[in-house]
Amino acid sequence: MDSARPIEIEPWPNRLLIHRLSSLLLAPARRAGIHPNTVTCMGFGFGLLAASSYAMAGQSGSRWAFATLGLLLMLAWLVMDGLDGQLARATGKSSDIGRLLDGVADYATFVVVNIALVATHPRPLAAFALALLSGVFHALQSQFYEGERATYIRRLSGKFQAIARAEAGGPYERFYNRCEALLGNRTRPFDLKLQAAGPAERELLLSRWQPGAARALRAASPLSSDGRAIVIWVAVLAGETMLYWFYEIGVLTLVALAAAHKLRQSEAGAMAGDIGAGQTAGATGSLAGHAQKKGLTGHV
Repeated sequence: MDSARPIEIEPWPNRLLIHRLSSLLLAPARRAGIHPNTVTCMGFGFGLLAASSYAMAGQSGSRWAFATLGLLLMLAWLVMDGLDGQLARATGKSSDIGRLLDGVADYATFVVVNIALVATHPRPLAAFALALLSGVFHALQSQFYEGERATYIRRLSGKFQAIARAEAGGPYERFYNRCEALLGNRTRPFDLKLQAAGPAERELLLSRWQPGAARALRAASPLSSDGRAIVIWVAVLAGETMLYWFYEIGVLTLVALAAAHKLRQSEAGAMAGDIGAGQTAGATGSLAGHAQKKGLTGHV
């Protein structure tokens, strides 16, 4: 199962289903000569179909059938979202434009789904205002989550400075990169400590930091697209899509804040050396193997 991310920080739907399905499609996609950006666009097409299904769920008497169809189409989008990255790495076609297109398609999928939910809500003005606020929170939460996962990957692969993103997409790309740098993709004091440390001390610092950081990122998995898709389905089934927006604004914000606290705590604890020697020894041997086994390059 090919993934750019270490398995210990992947949400369980990715580990058990989505990336497995993506991997099954990788060989046929390579044989067909499909470009990764084409896969990204195909995924957005599934997102459009999911939005249509959710709109039908709000207007017809077959709520369960259309809501579940919407969830399955969102699953198909997530499979394509995993496949485009796998295909890019397998064919050497990773690019800054591809990264931008992937990010735009992800946000656009949730935008069209939210438009469908607003358009079919009995109180469209209130729904629009709540969905708009929810969208702002979604963008901030996602930038934080993806930035912190990228930080985890680059540290395990021996990079202790925030990755400078190319600005291939003009003003939008620059704005996207600035938000990412502000919320997650940044050089922190722990990175400076790692840069200044010798090899043995660096390995010790990483072994103290990694277990706590992995736990925090696993706990933050509701911030993933997988978790959001499931909650949308539940809200549509319940007949009140505002539940999803309240969840995104309230619950997911608390999840992000808790994860940020735990991540900074793991860095501070590693620098202070307050993690038990037994836990340190157990984690040390796995760090060098991560980069070698997974071939981590910092791609997300």
